[in-house]
Parts: sequence; C-alpha cells; structure tokens
Amino acid sequence: MRLAPVVPYGKDRSLTQSGDSDLIDRLVRHGLGQGEARCYVGMLGQRAFKVSEVAIEAGLPRSRAYELIRSLVRFGLCTEVAGGGYARFRAVPPNEAIGRLEASRAEQSRRRDLALTGLQQALAERSRPSPESGQEPVEMLRRREQLLTEMAKEVCQATEEVLTIVNTSWDPADCRGMRDRLRAGVRFRTIFDRSSLDHEPHREWVASLAGEPGFEVRVVDRVETLYLLVDRSVIFLNLVVPGSDTPGEHAESLLMRHAGLGQTLHDAFERLWRNGVPFDQAQGADGAPALLGARASARGPTPRRWGGPHASNGRSAAHG
Repeated sequence: MRLAPVVPYGKDRSLTQSGDSDLIDRLVRHGLGQGEARCYVGMLGQRAFKVSEVAIEAGLPRSRAYELIRSLVRFGLCTEVAGGGYARFRAVPPNEAIGRLEASRAEQSRRRDLALTGLQQALAERSRPSPESGQEPVEMLRRREQLLTEMAKEVCQATEEVLTIVNTSWDPADCRGMRDRLRAGVRFRTIFDRSSLDHEPHREWVASLAGEPGFEVRVVDRVETLYLLVDRSVIFLNLVVPGSDTPGEHAESLLMRHAGLGQTLHDAFERLWRNGVPFDQAQGADGAPALLGARASARGPTPRRWGGPHASNGRSAAHG
C-alpha cells in the first residue's frame, strides 16, 4: 500500500496539497464521508489541534467539524489529547487509518453476507406449508376487520405454538379461540416492550391468563420488529395496525405463509426471549407490585435484571 509521502508543509501540516487530495479520495473510497476525510487531513501534523483549527483547515463550521471529529474518534482514526483547557485532537498515521478502515469494511461485509445468506436460505425453504388453492404466499391486509379475522382464523388452527412480539399500541383482548388452543396444549408466548409495564390493559390481560398452562409473557427493553407467528409457518408482520394512537380503520400487515421465513423469525424470537424478564419479575424490578398469579417460565436461563430507558417502536395487533 502506497500513500502520499509525508513532508513538512507550512506551520502545522505534514502533507502536500496534492497529497491532501489523494489521501482524502482514498479515505472516502474506504468509507469516510468527505467532511470526515477533510477533518482527518486537517489534524495531520506534529501536534494536537483544536476544533477551531481543524474547522478552518477543513473549510467547515466549527460545530460541524466537532461532530465529525467525534465520529473519527469512534472510528479510532484520531485521539483526544487532554490538558490545556481546550479539547485537542491528533490523527493517527495515514497507513494506520487506512488499515483500520479496511478492517471495519471487511467486518461489515462479513456480517452483511451472513445476514443475506441466512435470509436467502430461509426464503429458499418451501417445504411447508404449501399455500392452498386460491391462497397467495404473501398477502397485504389493509382493513382492521380483515386483519383481526385472519389472525383469529390462524390462531384457532394452531397446533403447536403462537409467538407474538408487541408493544403498547396493541390493546389485548381475552380471545375465546386463544383459551381453547391453550387448553388443547398449544403454547402461547408473548414479548412486550418495557413501556407495557405501565399500561393497564396489558397488566390486566396477563393477570387474566396467568393461570393457563402454556401461557408465558416476558418483557424486554425495546422491540423492533413486531409480528405474530403461528406454528413457525404463518406470519403476520405488522406494519401499521389501528390502535390507541392510530385514527381510523387503516391497517397494513403482511400475511406470509413460508416455513423458511417462519423458522428464521422463530429463531429471532428465541434470542429475544432469552434476554427477557418474566412479566411479574419485571414489574417488581420496576417498583410496581408483582401480578397475582403471574408465573415465571421454568424453561431457559435465568433472565437478567432491568436496565436502560423506556422505549417502544412500531405497532402491532392482538392475538386472533
């Protein structure tokens, strides 16, 4: 690997103007933005630089330069030098910077390839269930009543388990079909986000079903993807569902019948489940009284204690 030669330039610089341009281009090719690359070059020298000095060299406002320098610190391309009353920063040598960027891009590529390969393999598996005559493997559900009807139908046909990830936009309901399936030995597991601990309908729903064999609820700090999964093969991926903060009857959920994708989402659920806390324990840790009759799962490792802020994301719908 060859870089522009390091030679004295001016008072504080170590690259020629031509070398500056070449190095900036190379840094951009390795993943930095133009502003980050210019700030990096502005810090090359025999001493540490104040943000205002870097901003002048990079031709950027001071506030923007400070933001970009902090990004370079996170990348490990510069370090902060303590003392002197002002924050000062020094860039690592160019060869070291390029090496770190190459390593970072290689790791990102590896993770992306693993994710894409896993998804491709999941989508390639079409062993079960095959869509019945007149059914589509992927269907968009846009009406609230249509969504709830389809969910109820699939839940009532469950033979093994029903998994759900939801947040406080979902208003739970005591569904007869769910209770019948529980008594038939179907396992129901639900993951809430932490905000659900403060939501009265969620607390009442958990308490009302806590004595049913096969019913379990855990809570995590944050949920990202919201879905209902029936027997690892029928998926309701909830995009927009009418709830307390959604006016009207508009809904958007994807109904997918795909065993490979179902298995992938099942594995994702299990990873999130292992990090969860049983609902009653989560309430106790949050300072609220534990739910009467709520039970911790006897399966899996002991869940962690709470930490982190309240958070929620997206919308979901009730069990059918």
